[in-house]
Amino acid sequence: MVRYFYLDSSVVLRVLLGHSLSAARWLDETSADELNVLVSTRLLRLEVTRVLRREGLPVTRRDEVLDFLALIPLNDGVLTAAETIVPHVKTLDSIHLGSAIVSGLDLSIVTHDSTMKTAAHILGYPVIDPVEE
Repeated sequence: MVRYFYLDSSVVLRVLLGHSLSAARWLDETSADELNVLVSTRLLRLEVTRVLRREGLPVTRRDEVLDFLALIPLNDGVLTAAETIVPHVKTLDSIHLGSAIVSGLDLSIVTHDSTMKTAAHILGYPVIDPVEE
């Protein structure tokens, strides 16, 4: 049975910046299993790029994770879904959740952000925080 995991930037950046060995281990193990599909939104590429530039790191480092992800394009459907989310989340987090909604997939949200975790639970998504594992 295929399992879908939606990654947000709070986990991906911890892996790329070396801030969480447990998240890196989770990502390695999860991406190695061919029955797992990792997805995110095109927004993730932008967020990771901006942080890598801010930190003076090569932008190509993003490919260490992005090469294993299916990216959901940003479009009006995603933005409309983001607008309908009732629990308060920041704008970029609402776009992540809107992307998960529009994907139509039965997925788990992978995040370390506490507000995102709460909103995902309210929306009915299982949540995984590999940083805390």
